Amino acid sequence: MKSIRARLIFPLLGIFSVAWLIVGFLSYDHVKQETEALIDKDLVQSARLLEAFLEHEITEDEIPEPAIIPTKIVNIYECNITFQIWIDNTLLIRSQLAPEERFLAQEGFSFLTIDDEPFRLFTLRNDYFKAVIQVAQSINTRKELTNNILWSIITPFFFALPVLLLLIWFIVGNALKPLKEIAKQVETRSHDDLSPLIGKEVPAEIIVCVVSINDLLSRLRDAFLREKHFTANAAHELRTPMAALKTQAQVALRAQDEEQQSRALRQIDTSVDRATHLIEQLLTMARVDPQESSKSFVDVDLCQVVIQVVADLIPRIDKKNIDLGVEDCSVAIVNGFEPGLVILVRNIIENAVNYTSEGGEVNVSVLNQDEDVTLLVCDNGPGIDPQQRKRVFERFYRDVNHSSSVQGSGLGLSIVRRIADIHHAEITLGEPDQGSGLLFKVRFPHS
Repeated sequence: MKSIRARLIFPLLGIFSVAWLIVGFLSYDHVKQETEALIDKDLVQSARLLEAFLEHEITEDEIPEPAIIPTKIVNIYECNITFQIWIDNTLLIRSQLAPEERFLAQEGFSFLTIDDEPFRLFTLRNDYFKAVIQVAQSINTRKELTNNILWSIITPFFFALPVLLLLIWFIVGNALKPLKEIAKQVETRSHDDLSPLIGKEVPAEIIVCVVSINDLLSRLRDAFLREKHFTANAAHELRTPMAALKTQAQVALRAQDEEQQSRALRQIDTSVDRATHLIEQLLTMARVDPQESSKSFVDVDLCQVVIQVVADLIPRIDKKNIDLGVEDCSVAIVNGFEPGLVILVRNIIENAVNYTSEGGEVNVSVLNQDEDVTLLVCDNGPGIDPQQRKRVFERFYRDVNHSSSVQGSGLGLSIVRRIADIHHAEITLGEPDQGSGLLFKVRFPHS
């Protein structure tokens, strides 16, 4: 697995290498052209100086005798420079390295070979004096000069490359220090430490990651805290039915007659039902996860959900002789988690049925309005005291005025609240327009 430093340095090194090759090639071509132009300029200047010398001598009527000018080498690049001066067909002056034969070339720049060595030649004609001045320089010398200039320019680049590589290495490493600090914090902390990550001068590119991790840690911390409280409360609530089961079992074992034993067994049956209901509610609460549920949202007809739940509950409430019915129900589409909506409707209606006296009424309606879809569950039971209405949605909380008359775990409305929050629904508890009881209202936004 490559590190970020390697991912940055190797591409940068490759880019610099390619760029320097291109720069080197362009520099070579440019230096070559400029050097040749400069040397050609020197050849022209040398020819002009010789022409001026010749004019001066001829003007004074002191035409020099044909001669060979000895070459005194002052610079290494002078050893392959040669010249000739001709008047008509007479060789007037030549350098020591120049041959006696005339350089046959056109006026201006041309190339020739002297003793198998290539030369660059400049020919200057003076028609007034009928003179021809020719200056030549070795091509090899020109190449050597060009290469020396080129290497003097490029050599620092090669020495600078490793230095630049080291600088990039340290700069990238210094830029990655905040990331290493964050990684070290995560590596060294214990499994139960969910405190936010702290970074000094965190770069903008990393702050997004740090914020996301801190947000995740915050959600995990809240989830673990909720589950911790939930587990503690669940253990406390399960202890009561388990203790009741054990007590009734001991009574049944010690019973002296069949009637006492039968009564104890019926109590055991009731306690088992209560424990089963509590466990089902606990499992339902554990399954209702906001993030996972929201991923499975579909369009659901809330009216059909209500009709299904009511049809399932009617056989169970016949013994209480409660009039459970659907008053108004039209097609009302809600975008949501269908199993969660079924649990929400069932818990609300079951809660109304449980707290409604024998022979009472529970009416359910679904209203498809312009702004929202509203679920209404109205009963004529004892209702809920206004001061208790906020607390009934707490886990394991039960209304102190009715907790002894109705068996329950205190989780039903807590689950309703949780499912409503997932669907961004608003819950309102109120009183019916006529008589006593409770009006349970849930408003869902349109899909």
